[in-house]
Amino acid sequence: MGPRRDARDLREVLAEVRVTAAAGDPVGALASLVDALRPLETAAADARVAALCDRLEVGPAEVRRELAALVRGILASARCVHALTESGVPSGHGFFDELLDKVGRRFLPDVGDPQDLRAVIRRVFPKQRDYHWLGAVDEVTWRRLLDLLGVTAESVVGVPAELSSAVRILAHHVASLGLLPEITDRMPLDGVESPFLVLSDRVRRYTDSFDNDVAGDEDPLLVEALETLAACRDAVTHLRANKHVHGTSLRLTTLTFRLLRQVERLEVLLHLTEPIQRDFQRAAIALFRELVEAENTRNHVGRHVKASADLLAYQIVEHAAKKGSKYITTTRREFGRFFVASVGGGLIVAVFALFKLLLAKADLSLGAEALLYSLNYAACFILIYLTGAALATKQPAMTANTIARSMDGPGGTHQLEQLAEMVVQVWRSQFISFLGNLVCAFPVAMLLADLFRVASGAPPASAAKAELLLASVHPWLGGALFYAAVAGVFLFMAGLVSGYFDNRNLYRGLSRRVARHPWLVRGLGAARAERAGAFVDKHGGALLGNVFLGICLGCAGTLGIILGLPFDIRHIAFSSANLGMALEGLDHAVSASVVAEAALGVMLIGLVNFVVSFGMTLSMALESRRITFRENRAVLRILLRRLARRPWHFFFPPREATAERA
Repeated sequence: MGPRRDARDLREVLAEVRVTAAAGDPVGALASLVDALRPLETAAADARVAALCDRLEVGPAEVRRELAALVRGILASARCVHALTESGVPSGHGFFDELLDKVGRRFLPDVGDPQDLRAVIRRVFPKQRDYHWLGAVDEVTWRRLLDLLGVTAESVVGVPAELSSAVRILAHHVASLGLLPEITDRMPLDGVESPFLVLSDRVRRYTDSFDNDVAGDEDPLLVEALETLAACRDAVTHLRANKHVHGTSLRLTTLTFRLLRQVERLEVLLHLTEPIQRDFQRAAIALFRELVEAENTRNHVGRHVKASADLLAYQIVEHAAKKGSKYITTTRREFGRFFVASVGGGLIVAVFALFKLLLAKADLSLGAEALLYSLNYAACFILIYLTGAALATKQPAMTANTIARSMDGPGGTHQLEQLAEMVVQVWRSQFISFLGNLVCAFPVAMLLADLFRVASGAPPASAAKAELLLASVHPWLGGALFYAAVAGVFLFMAGLVSGYFDNRNLYRGLSRRVARHPWLVRGLGAARAERAGAFVDKHGGALLGNVFLGICLGCAGTLGIILGLPFDIRHIAFSSANLGMALEGLDHAVSASVVAEAALGVMLIGLVNFVVSFGMTLSMALESRRITFRENRAVLRILLRRLARRPWHFFFPPREATAERA
């Protein structure tokens, strides 16, 4: 559509708007204008609004005055308090109550007050994606339109009653939330008066100043109110930033998120009373966009579920991120130590793989088999953890969170370079961990199988069982890679369980309660009880995560049998040990092609374990911080450039490591 056609269309539309408004339907008139402006593609939104500005500039002044009067009349007659204080601000309702409300409104829409500003917005912007194209319009274009309509700071005399009420209500909401015990108990002020205690009073004094006879007192009172509001925001931000010290809960996370949104909204409303043109119009544009988005998405169930899941993730992943940095090697010394730890992990896996094979030979019920398999896996993982050994696939759930935490700072090219460097470090650490597990688990498993044959007269795996073990790691027959993905999901979930327990430990003070438990103090003595509490604090989350992972891996195959579904797990370290015992069970009478296929299968199992667990955890960690990978192409280019220039850095650390741990 060319410029001339745009201009002619807008002339016709503006004429129709005048007719509709004169007929007594101002909201319908404005809705028809918005319908004409709505672009087919979001990218054209700015041009459409700019075309309207051009039309108003060159057209008769009477058209501008009538359109401005139309907008002012709609706002003056609308009831704005609920929209200003509630739309776009998280409610205090529970997850399921809010979910049922949204579902119910989809099937049985509200019959609201047509004079409510929220109803007006829904009528003027009825499309669920209207907020997308409105957000694509440049702020300069919006300012130009506001100037043409006379919506400037100078046009506002005093504070409208609806705006004044909304400001006071929000100030009370912020103060009441900020003084809840969940927040005040974790916000030491060191004798300083809480900003939440004085916020309401300072906001009231400011709004009252427009009705008194004292000239010029509004400016200092507004500055005082904004400074108090900034102190409230700083206090909540400090609390969220230090949740690794005191822990958090879903309720506390929700409270602080809601509190910050209320603080942001109150700041916008205060700036709407600001006599400075720049702040006034910026606040007006921001509020307009927020209100339209809130009403467009008020019934979005998926958005609500995602937001709640993000809050839950945010309280879990931080503790895994705190511990994940120790699984990322940056120097050659750390690289060597990690290899030794991985060799130790492979040794332990080989022993417990033999135990599992022996358990499989027993005539057990499905329930007993699942229980014993679970205990075997859990004991293996706990022993690896307590001895300081390393199991490669257990690290991605920790390291992904560390990468996400490194993205919390300001963005830019430096941040992308830092992210790429950390991805290289993670890959390098995983490579040496895989190598350490494999070079030990495979030969040690063969050695143990040979010793078992010497001691008992028969290998731990019969010829038939050995054939099954070989088939279980075939890369494209039998579903090994799918089962490896299932194991990756369980590894991801184990990281969540570990982080969740560590968080609950801090939030509920579990370690302190254990250390001071009267029975433990009487039975063990105060010193030993204190050490028990310290052990829970340091190792409780990791141990619980290992137990959970053991149960998941041990029960997966049995669950598949019970349900009659192809459901099982494959883990690289155990698969490599099983391959060693299978070869021993067949007296090494296996062709080179079969061995090569099995070896390829083991390597692919490890790759799938890593990609699934790392990818799921990284995705969740980034979502929990409202971070998206829009720059993924830039990161990929950086990684490819590094791979082309120094491919060995992906497998061996440089002599002088320049990267820093997150």
